[in-house]
Amino acid sequence: MLKQTWGERAREEIGSIKPSWAARYGWDPQVREEEDRIDLHIRFRRTHPGGDRQDRHVLRLRYQEDFETAGRREAFVNPANPAEEGPQFWPAGVTGFRPQDNPPVICIEGTWGFHSVLHRERDGRAANLNRLLLAIQRCLNP
Repeated sequence: MLKQTWGERAREEIGSIKPSWAARYGWDPQVREEEDRIDLHIRFRRTHPGGDRQDRHVLRLRYQEDFETAGRREAFVNPANPAEEGPQFWPAGVTGFRPQDNPPVICIEGTWGFHSVLHRERDGRAANLNRLLLAIQRCLNP
């Protein structure tokens, strides 16, 4: 049996996103590939208390060769232009989201911020993409 490349493992993981969860939460996963990375864009809706307002955010999870141990590199991007990223696109006041850090990070297992910045002793190989996305969804809509 041939050993899979990091890109093949990343594509396999992205393909494992539960369709029922993607439909329920409106994630609409989109993939963009470059030679040295695979970017997964996920749309999130954040409903504010009272349900009178909803914000839309796009999270980019960047897969690179070390994603299994270092985590998926996270960034919220401009929903209208995913090439633009920065703290201004991050949801404000969300537990575990640290847009004020340089670089901004999410403290949830499976992200680069968790495994490579905040908890370097934690191995990222056990981090599951579906659990990560559901945890982010729960942070946005507790």
